[in-house]
Amino acid sequence: MSRAGDWWWTPVAGAIFGVGAIAAAPVTGLGVAGPAGLLQADTGWVAPFFGTFVVATIVWWLLIGWPRRLSLARGAFAGALVGLCAYPVVLAIADFVQGVDVATLGARSFGIIELAALTVVTTGFVAMLIMAGIGVIAALLLGQAYPPAPAWQPVPWLLKAGAAVLTVIVLLLGAAFAWLSQLPLDAEVLTENRPVNQPAADYQAAAAAFAAIAVEEAKLPLHPECGSRLFTHGARVAKAVVYLHGLTNCPLQGDELARQLFELGYNVYVPRWPGHGEADQMTLALTALSAEQMVERTDAAIDLTRGLGDEVTVVGMSAGGAMTAWAAQYRADVAHTVAVSPFLGPHFVPPWANRAAANLLLRMPNMMMPWNPLEPQGAPGMEHSYPRIPTHALAQFMRLGEVLESAAQQAPPRAAGLGMLLNDADFAVNNALARQLVAAWRAKGRAVDLEVLPRSELLPHDLVDPRMPGARTELVYPLLLEMIARRPQ
Repeated sequence: MSRAGDWWWTPVAGAIFGVGAIAAAPVTGLGVAGPAGLLQADTGWVAPFFGTFVVATIVWWLLIGWPRRLSLARGAFAGALVGLCAYPVVLAIADFVQGVDVATLGARSFGIIELAALTVVTTGFVAMLIMAGIGVIAALLLGQAYPPAPAWQPVPWLLKAGAAVLTVIVLLLGAAFAWLSQLPLDAEVLTENRPVNQPAADYQAAAAAFAAIAVEEAKLPLHPECGSRLFTHGARVAKAVVYLHGLTNCPLQGDELARQLFELGYNVYVPRWPGHGEADQMTLALTALSAEQMVERTDAAIDLTRGLGDEVTVVGMSAGGAMTAWAAQYRADVAHTVAVSPFLGPHFVPPWANRAAANLLLRMPNMMMPWNPLEPQGAPGMEHSYPRIPTHALAQFMRLGEVLESAAQQAPPRAAGLGMLLNDADFAVNNALARQLVAAWRAKGRAVDLEVLPRSELLPHDLVDPRMPGARTELVYPLLLEMIARRPQ
């Protein structure tokens, strides 16, 4: 067979790797929603298939197609190399599927490199091993039909040296993952050494506490609409709600929801997280944000709301959803909780690698990551929200998520009512981690009110802020209000 007729074996091998990448995406992390931003639309099978196909086609041609020498060992070697090199290409294709803007090429490229480094260090050794296995499968499938090899061959020691290098890389990445997975998360600081709760004794005490917060916030360079908010009927009522907003957003996110709850008879408190709500969207105020601060502020918000109503319901979105789940686990004085798309870990990190990724991010330089590199100044209408997030802040919530998951495995949640609202079209948070938490709670004999918005609705990550492009609060709010009103089981 002539060399001119041999070319098609290489794309066939590439296609085998592409299909394998789709199947292995939940384990390897190659199936991601977006490269440098966390709010991208789903790219389905396109990015993992074509990204892996491109890399595999080039590698297979260089190692097997060009010299026309096929063996199981060469197939495994080619596969391991594909597993190592495919990450940035998959991420780049996922990025370009979203749309191309020349003005943001630099920002997107940096984000691709940053995320590729994170995923390679945490899941790269698994990807290399899986792709090596797929390389063996490709060699077996193509072995009988492959054209005969010519007499001339590349210098064998180059391939042997390359195989040795890849073996060392797999071992080093595996060792790095094992080390990162075993590093302590300082759980005792978050769980056992917390300050004693000091709930407001009555409505007057709660109102005084809020007045003190307003005085302190008046000294800060906040956006005019981003201070903490209090909606009350002038007295203690039967039910009160504390709404916890998302990471980089501010209390304005929950303003409309709070007003609807107020009209239904609730007293509503919407606190501002530390470092949030500044008028300067490019602020670096969140670079020092810690899980300890978030836990302390969550406890303080619940303590204040205890004076607003006989029963307290905690509702939170994203990072606020994570803190809502935290309150469900640890606050016995909470009547009901509804965690909305809780951020326990990012979508692009498989659940089994979340702890290692958190520890890695905490030890890497603290970098500002854009939520969406195609909109580096933020989405239209979202001037109250920061368009960037420090990687250490993400890691702090991943750390908190790991501690919460561990706690849920050991003891049942203390809150009386448990609810969770997930969005199947959400490619910012890892819904698998949220489902694991629900499963752990149910395994402890607790009923959990779980609602899931279907992917077909194509809702954005932020389900609460009506200013978010693509938001459909007319769909989400009725369901969320119903979940808040349901009696705890």
